[in-house]
Amino acid sequence: MESASPNPIPPQTLHRPGQRIALFMLGGACALAGAATLTAGGATGAIGVVIYVAVFAGGVWTAYRSCVMGVRIDAAGLTERGLGRSKYVPWCAIGSVETGDGPGLAPARAPGLILKSGEQVGLGVLASYSSRTVHADLALIKSLHAAHVAGCHGCG
Repeated sequence: MESASPNPIPPQTLHRPGQRIALFMLGGACALAGAATLTAGGATGAIGVVIYVAVFAGGVWTAYRSCVMGVRIDAAGLTERGLGRSKYVPWCAIGSVETGDGPGLAPARAPGLILKSGEQVGLGVLASYSSRTVHADLALIKSLHAAHVAGCHGCG
């Protein structure tokens, strides 16, 4: 049976299409080079085969992970999915959202989350040349976190 109240935080993913495309192309090129060398017989000896299988597997992994990179937000929390790892953080565990702003043109710190335990979770998958885009994404995360804290009895 469905709940009568609507979900306050609609599921969404924040990502950078340029990063995804560039990493997918890099991974595809590595996978293609590894496969082509293996099938053409260019890998001589056991060490050569191991190297080109590793190049192929690394390329496939990079291409696959590039398709799921980003920050997935839903009612339970957010999941930061980078190239090599994924980290789920529930809204109740977040102490603050750090924008990294500071004096001068360059940010003083990397943007990310500071958990109530003191652990810092970087949001490098949201990196962009456009500071406006990064600030908009972090402002969205801040507002969703504030909305969760206001309505959650366990966060106080």
